[in-house]
Amino acid sequence: MDDVIKINGVGFNPSSLEFQVYDLDGEEGSGRNQNGEMFRDRKAVKRKIVCTFNGLTDAMASKLLKAVEPVFFSLEYPDPVENKRKTITAYVGDRTMPIFKYDAVKKCWIWETINLNFIER
Repeated sequence: MDDVIKINGVGFNPSSLEFQVYDLDGEEGSGRNQNGEMFRDRKAVKRKIVCTFNGLTDAMASKLLKAVEPVFFSLEYPDPVENKRKTITAYVGDRTMPIFKYDAVKKCWIWETINLNFIER
């Protein structure tokens, strides 16, 4: 099976992936007129990919978090709008990662989840 996402060419398989599309409107030129009709000045349409990774070891967590350290990076993902894999330039939002337990057999921490929001530049 192919990797679900690739960050700068490095493959990862999140436990879940949520795809979002949102509009960016101009500061001026969007609102309602006196008749209550909406008018907009849409500047761009952007994508946001929300990924959750469950049960990662220290090594896998480190690999993932180091991949998103650059300010911007390439992100390849399955795009339902285009019905194909797409690559965008993205950045990552806040990263949350509660710890789960220490695995005495593997001698490493297991991270319960790592949540990442990839936002199109």
